[in-house]
Amino acid sequence: MTDYDNVRNALKDAIEIAEAKEIKTKIGEDEFRNATKQDIQELIAEPLYSIADLLGMSDLYLENQVDHK
Repeated sequence: MTDYDNVRNALKDAIEIAEAKEIKTKIGEDEFRNATKQDIQELIAEPLYSIADLLGMSDLYLENQVDHK
């Protein structure tokens, strides 16, 4: 997990993920596959959660985690 120290870097990564034409995930030492919907959701969640934390709004995602259990 990346620890972002500012909103700008977290947003930059989130935008790069959102605008990517193709995302590959590593499945072996030299093997890759196209990212699944779940893979992409996990990638984008990290910077978004960090943005919420940096803005003092972690309740936004903590409430959702409780609601979906």
